[in-house]
Amino acid sequence: MKRFAVIICSALSVAVNAATNDVAGPVSADVKAIMKAFGERAATSKTVFMEFTQERVLKLFSEPLKTEGAMLIAQPGMIRWETTAPYQTIMLGDKKNVAQFEFNDGKWTKLKLGFPEALKRATDQMAAMNQGNMDAMLKDFEVTATTGTETTLKFVPKNETIRGIMASMEIHLAPDLSATREVLMNEPNGDFTRITFRAEKYNVEFPAGTFDQTKPLPIADVKSAVAHAP
Repeated sequence: MKRFAVIICSALSVAVNAATNDVAGPVSADVKAIMKAFGERAATSKTVFMEFTQERVLKLFSEPLKTEGAMLIAQPGMIRWETTAPYQTIMLGDKKNVAQFEFNDGKWTKLKLGFPEALKRATDQMAAMNQGNMDAMLKDFEVTATTGTETTLKFVPKNETIRGIMASMEIHLAPDLSATREVLMNEPNGDFTRITFRAEKYNVEFPAGTFDQTKPLPIADVKSAVAHAP
């Protein structure tokens, strides 16, 4: 459970929303314009499908720890984050509940969540961000932007406790701000996690059972439906 929560937080760094009640400080006009444009584009996508590769780079290991999977979002507020290799896990969330599954000994097992409220907050914030709601990010982070061949938004947590876990997070956007290409989470000790997204599709109709929290549809069936979507 802890491992999966770390994956979710590193992907979009959104579980920290409740860590501080600070009011958002001054934000530059460039940052406001970029985040407004990004939010407006994200809000037009009723569904999102993305495959991802995650690399966890630790000083203790000579090679990065790699995982692969897919992220699916459907408005309003449904999300599925699935790791497909080298192990298999699924986390599903909606406005009311979250559920997690692990694949062991040839079968899926639904886990009893030890901290459902924390995971629920994470899924809510991830869904909100992908629907274009950037208010929470401005509230909890100092935000700067760089532009050029790509646009990068850098988020530094305002809360000191959170900075002890995550020094900063960078979101690398497509040139037209239409999609997140990469998320980089930097830790104070120099370790970092990089998640790159690919094969994205927007406004496709997911098949029944995609977000079922009792018996989710296998990801192979979801991918097949997405691949044949117009």
